[in-house]
Amino acid sequence: MVTRERVLKAREFVFFCEELALASLPPELPRPERKVMWTILQLHYGNPAVHFELQPHVGRGVVELGLHMEGPVEWNDAWAALLSGQADELASALGDEWELEEWTASWRRLHRTFRFEKLTSTLAEEVAGELARALTTLHPLVANSALSAVLPPESKAPARTGKPREWGKRRAK
Repeated sequence: MVTRERVLKAREFVFFCEELALASLPPELPRPERKVMWTILQLHYGNPAVHFELQPHVGRGVVELGLHMEGPVEWNDAWAALLSGQADELASALGDEWELEEWTASWRRLHRTFRFEKLTSTLAEEVAGELARALTTLHPLVANSALSAVLPPESKAPARTGKPREWGKRRAK
């Protein structure tokens, strides 16, 4: 979909991306549940601890998009192992821009970023396309994995602490 280029506020950007992404999903793909926290959009398929997240960081000039695992560390590590075991297939379907990361001491994510100077409708179309591809590609894994049923939806994930770091790297002690 080509729209006239316009600059968007962060919240407008999030909702525009969601609208475009959901409109482009195949009709047979179930629509995810959603949670919005001002400029953070989370979409999930029944278990909020494993969710797709979209967040523009205006001050940093970065839009983050990914599949987040925010449950207990052992559960998150099991998800990371599952994703890692399918790295070649996922890289082929999603692209090399996506990376699996040990985001905090307990949380994990498969994500990518988009740099920007301004949040524009053109950037929203690009991000929405990636979100739709991620939902389509990862839905079977997220919906059909035995891990999806292990952590009850009401479980609370630990708060995020520290800076992101690459998958497999250890913190200095």
